[in-house]
Amino acid sequence: MRMLKTIRTITIALMISQLNNTALVKAQSVDSTKVMTYRPAFHFAPPNNWTNDPNGLVFYNDQYHIFYQYNPEGDTWGHMSWGHATSKDMMKWEHQPVALQDYPNGNGTTTMFFSGTAVVDKNNTSGFGKKDGEIPLVAIYTAHIDSSGTGISQNQSLAYSLDGKQFTRYDKNPLIDLHTKDFRDPKVFWQEQFKQWVMIVAKPLEFKVQFYASPDLKSWSLLSEFGDKFGDKSKIWECPDIFELPVENEPGTTKWVITVSGGHPQQNGNLGMQYFIGNFDGKTFTPDALKYPLYLDYGKDFYAGIIFNNLPDNDKRKIMIGWQNSWEYAGVTPSRGFRGQMSVPRELSIFKNENSEYRIKSFPTKEVTSYRGQLLATQNSVAVTGSKLLNSISGSKLDIEFVIKRSSAEQAGIKLLKHGENQTLVYYNKIDNTLKIDRTKSGNVDFSPKFPSIESVPLPDTNDDIYIRILVDRNNIEVFANGGNQVMTDLVFPLSEKVSYELFSTEVATTFRDLNIWEMKSSME
Repeated sequence: MRMLKTIRTITIALMISQLNNTALVKAQSVDSTKVMTYRPAFHFAPPNNWTNDPNGLVFYNDQYHIFYQYNPEGDTWGHMSWGHATSKDMMKWEHQPVALQDYPNGNGTTTMFFSGTAVVDKNNTSGFGKKDGEIPLVAIYTAHIDSSGTGISQNQSLAYSLDGKQFTRYDKNPLIDLHTKDFRDPKVFWQEQFKQWVMIVAKPLEFKVQFYASPDLKSWSLLSEFGDKFGDKSKIWECPDIFELPVENEPGTTKWVITVSGGHPQQNGNLGMQYFIGNFDGKTFTPDALKYPLYLDYGKDFYAGIIFNNLPDNDKRKIMIGWQNSWEYAGVTPSRGFRGQMSVPRELSIFKNENSEYRIKSFPTKEVTSYRGQLLATQNSVAVTGSKLLNSISGSKLDIEFVIKRSSAEQAGIKLLKHGENQTLVYYNKIDNTLKIDRTKSGNVDFSPKFPSIESVPLPDTNDDIYIRILVDRNNIEVFANGGNQVMTDLVFPLSEKVSYELFSTEVATTFRDLNIWEMKSSME
């Protein structure tokens, strides 16, 4: 959970009305038949107001639960509470009442509920289940205490629920208090091998995470620390997670992974997610000797991702959802009625690359694929020089797959959400052997000077074909290359829903094969 300074929050609030009005005027001037709200159709967004980090992602009482940072009082950051929604498939969500809401302590002090985790206490180690068979859902969160007298402090606290909806704050909070203002975002899991709960929590300004252990979710002891000497330290570390993943091409091998938010492959002030691969012995994480930093997503708009806890016993997947936004401009995006949303659920795994080094891959889960509707276009092979309009394709809710056969063309790819001079490009760039998203002319780009951008992800130095999958959902683009080995996520704000799509190749012909485009069903409407 990234804390915005008070002065910055006030400044953003003053800017929003003017910027949103400008965005609306531009949208109406281009397409007067439609007011652009930019609400996604199959990505989770709050019913209204502001959201940022996903918090407790958990399966409980036969439902998936998402808790998330939420402002019940407006569409900018503030009054941080835990919003709540439930789902049968991680795609179609039913909004629930706010689970944990900020409150005044008196004497000019307010407590907000910052990011954290939710766990299912199956064995009632906490004792919160008062009746036989009662299984508590326990939320462990950062209590952000803002006092007019003593300033800001952060500690780790607890609340519990016996129905998954109504929560009771633990009367002996806090659980862990270092008496500091930057100590946050606990993620907790049960480690069966050692019969203990393990917490990973961030010390953001020190570029460290700490590990704690507990037998009962209430009393915690420090195990170890990790960080400081490794990875990207261009931005603070926050929203950590730790989990074990199988190695795809090494049957029987698993590796432990730490993810943290902060730092970006474009070292220019952006924020993203990085990861470390190694081993965790129940006390200490030891990283493998890899070429750190390693990044989970090379776009600008994937942050604070965590994995689901307590998936059913027959589901061994590690599934992550992240926040689709960037602190560089999150408070002034031109969406209307809400601000902030989540990625589609992504399944994570580890593979050994062409250099025999471990890397993470992520790809949309099968639940995402199940929301494919009508197949709008399919073509085995097409050679393109210049641009080729995809005549049957329109709309802004699509799942697109194709393969680029490398040629001598300097650039080859697809033009998305094209309307007049506005378009978003996803393409292979032969000059530096990267896959890129270019949103510099994607529509409304004027609301922040830090928004127009070109993102790049390096590709393997081979002559292999490039397999592309793109999810387009009104205001966002998610690109997965080569089965999720390379990933980019970017928001876009087109000025019309009357859009077209084109394949393109510069200078010479490029062959595109196995082109399939589906319309995506709506899950959030």
